[in-house]
Amino acid sequence: MHEREPKPKSEPDIREIYAQLKRGVGHEHVTDANAGELIAMAREYGDTDIETLLREWLAPCSPHSGKMPSTIAPTPGFNREQVKHR
Repeated sequence: MHEREPKPKSEPDIREIYAQLKRGVGHEHVTDANAGELIAMAREYGDTDIETLLREWLAPCSPHSGKMPSTIAPTPGFNREQVKHR
């Protein structure tokens, strides 16, 4: 008896992914390779929420990534007045 090998799941095409994103699902299909095209589609159709979501998805998470300047507010640093004196 020969066991059938499961068919590899094919990825949905870019239009299917975009349609899923409009319904609030399909985020697992967004990749570095297709995010730019999805952003362009969102811009073309005027879907600012999806465009923003995808741009945030592409944004680097590490402050050391070097791709974008940090948007973190500067901290006041060490405050001597807050230190307990012995």
